Amino acid sequence: MKRTIRVAFADQFRGFDPHHNEYLPLLEKHYDVIVTDENPEYLIYSVFGTDHLNYDCVRIFYTGECMTPNFNECDYAVGFDRLDFGDRYIRFPYYVYHGYETEYLSLEQRKPFTKEDLAAKEGFCSFVVSNCFAQDKRTELFYKMSEYQPVASGGRYLNNIGGAVKDKLEFTKKYKFAIACENSCYPGYTTEKIVDAFAGYAIPIYYGDPTAAEDFNPKTFINCADYESFDAVLERVKEIAQNDELYLSMINEPPVKNWLDPDAFEKYLCYIIDQPYEKAFRRPVSMYTKASDEMIRRHQFFEKYLYRYYKMGKNQLTRMSNGTFLSSKRTK
Repeated sequence: MKRTIRVAFADQFRGFDPHHNEYLPLLEKHYDVIVTDENPEYLIYSVFGTDHLNYDCVRIFYTGECMTPNFNECDYAVGFDRLDFGDRYIRFPYYVYHGYETEYLSLEQRKPFTKEDLAAKEGFCSFVVSNCFAQDKRTELFYKMSEYQPVASGGRYLNNIGGAVKDKLEFTKKYKFAIACENSCYPGYTTEKIVDAFAGYAIPIYYGDPTAAEDFNPKTFINCADYESFDAVLERVKEIAQNDELYLSMINEPPVKNWLDPDAFEKYLCYIIDQPYEKAFRRPVSMYTKASDEMIRRHQFFEKYLYRYYKMGKNQLTRMSNGTFLSSKRTK
């Protein structure tokens, strides 16, 4: 018989359904799960609020955003940072979860890319972005690459092909290169964007995790972090674009350097839950952590920040729909 566990969810993304989500199928393979806010044993929470502080149970933090876990608030965490914190943390990037693992695993047995395949490419470079209010390095990179040849923008942002594409992978396959930019530049924060480019047999022009070469073969992509400027990146792109042999040698290299286990998150949840419950707690409890929790609850700094962030993005989308582009303050 399966063990029965009581699970709650908090601080998830807008529209999250506690009774139908990506966590439950993983848990229900091993346990009879009761979803409840009344005396749960385990809480799975994310970055969108502070309600998790109201739960005095085993807290498991998961993020698909560029956020470092606060181990004073959680017992266990799953994130992007490259850190070792005993059994309290695993690194589990976005590209091996949320439906992206199929494309990721497909990179293990890619067919050889030939001169004929290269000749069939329709254009220079693709760009698919819909989020317009993150760091605007993507905008800079888009316009810099466009100085060389037209870049096909297939997302809702800066779209120049007559509408947003329905199939990003098929769109990417048409072009030699793909601009693959994260919404933040931070060590370890690598999402599905670089995997999408590899899966589409395009060379990624990647901006984001400066340590991406720890996971992906540096011979297969252009990591902007390795160059002093986007001008230098463009010169490297030109070199590759004008040399078919160089292009083919890069695209036929194995893309993945360090393979990650798509089942690691599921296994980690089981490790946490299979412990005796009273021994599963890890977070510190003291007068200081309690005071910190109370301060956050009282002032709700994070909710106010998220509201401003959401409102800013909504206003900027409205301006763009009216034909006016306003770039945000640039950050390095």
